[in-house]
Amino acid sequence: MPSHTITIAILLVLTVVVLSYLTDPFNRFSIIRLPFKLKLTQAAHTFVNNNHRLKIRQLLPYRAFAITKAGIHILHTRYVSSPRSSGQTVSEIIADIHVRRFDPSKLLVISGDHFNGLFVRNLGVFYYPLLDTATPLNTNAVDWGNRQTSYLQTVAYALGVYAKHPVPSTTIVPTGPLTATCVNFYAYPSDTVYGILFALAALLGQESANPYLAPSAQRLPLQTKPGAKFLLKTYHSTLITLYDHYRKTVLDEATGLIKTSVHLSGAKDITRRTSAFYDNVILWKTIQLMQELGLQDPNPQFLTDLKQRILNRFWLEDKGYFLEDLSPAGLRDQYYSSDWLVVLFTGFLDTANPAERPYFERSIEYIQRHKIDQPFAIKYQHETRANRQFLPVRLAVASYGGDAIWSFWGMEYIKTLALLYRSTGQESYIQTATYHLQKYREKIQEYGGFPEIYDAQGHMLQTPFYRSIRQTGWVVGFEQASGLVEALTKNQPPKPL
Repeated sequence: MPSHTITIAILLVLTVVVLSYLTDPFNRFSIIRLPFKLKLTQAAHTFVNNNHRLKIRQLLPYRAFAITKAGIHILHTRYVSSPRSSGQTVSEIIADIHVRRFDPSKLLVISGDHFNGLFVRNLGVFYYPLLDTATPLNTNAVDWGNRQTSYLQTVAYALGVYAKHPVPSTTIVPTGPLTATCVNFYAYPSDTVYGILFALAALLGQESANPYLAPSAQRLPLQTKPGAKFLLKTYHSTLITLYDHYRKTVLDEATGLIKTSVHLSGAKDITRRTSAFYDNVILWKTIQLMQELGLQDPNPQFLTDLKQRILNRFWLEDKGYFLEDLSPAGLRDQYYSSDWLVVLFTGFLDTANPAERPYFERSIEYIQRHKIDQPFAIKYQHETRANRQFLPVRLAVASYGGDAIWSFWGMEYIKTLALLYRSTGQESYIQTATYHLQKYREKIQEYGGFPEIYDAQGHMLQTPFYRSIRQTGWVVGFEQASGLVEALTKNQPPKPL
């Protein structure tokens, strides 16, 4: 290869690396600017909306850059930087994570490290506990204000982008000071519209970030209602357009379920699935939220019928768990996946309902029988199933959507155990929940953070091409689970809602 060609190639690579650094909203010398700024005080609630200045760039070079910089940041986290918290105790480490992840001077709320674009699902999945007003470890006014502000600013940014490019995407990547590019990892999103709708409902106080405790247990005032009302009114038509695009893309009107002809990216986006249980539950919740926010006429019978169709199609009565998806392989081998726990935070099923409780009890039995919650909670399944992963993930970290331990779903599992104890009084549930919480406390101290994922043996996951986020903001789920278990073991159990 001629020397000038090599020189050009090197310069091109260096240019992409530098631009990746400068367009990372969390770097010291980032050029990214905040188009929407909120200021919360006890006496005022003010904001500046410059979303009209956002520019959306969807040409191939921008999309290629957005995807390439994601890979660069992943390699940087793997080989250059994965900082530990400076805290020594669990509380100190958690407080450090809060300061790092919920900084209102930054553009976005993100999982952390290499995930510096906005995976919009985070708003309603991994970060649904962010506005929990009963969080036991971080209830000071500054932290609470930061959480509210950063969450609302993130939603406002997403709406500003989609107002100019009203097509749901898994990810919004900052590619210039006020420029963004929408890309999909690895398919059309099943939970982006849901994420935005849930966030708005939570900011309005219409959805609880902690639906597991009675309202009397809430300790902090929600200050985001004026800003959320402004966003709902301003982006009313954008929300309807996004929903219509989503529904037309995913819903099979004939079967009343997610189409089997499309592949969708949900929380388990690394796996190629067909009409997954998770995606169908998210569809149900998305429609419910549209009605709740006044964006669609109420139709409770439609929701009731949809819920029943989902239960009829996916519950395996003879096995005692929910079928993962309707792909030929999924049907043939009756695949299980731990993201069935989506039923908890969406309110699709309720442990307090005697008619619905067996779905939880039998699924827990299956998990424990197959040791899916060992050495601590919880793996997606007890096998890797690498052939189900999208190619980049299969090559880089095949266990990511398989037998790796996911801290977020681990917290949902612990909450499920605690809630089953509250409903049944069966001691084994709370004992198991306490065991898993203690394991996570030990891991928080061992790794100086709250890692995103662990390998099947319980070590922070690392391969030649990937290293888990160390200080992920998902720690809010741990705080919520800790508060729930503490309420059930140290005080009188809170009354069911």
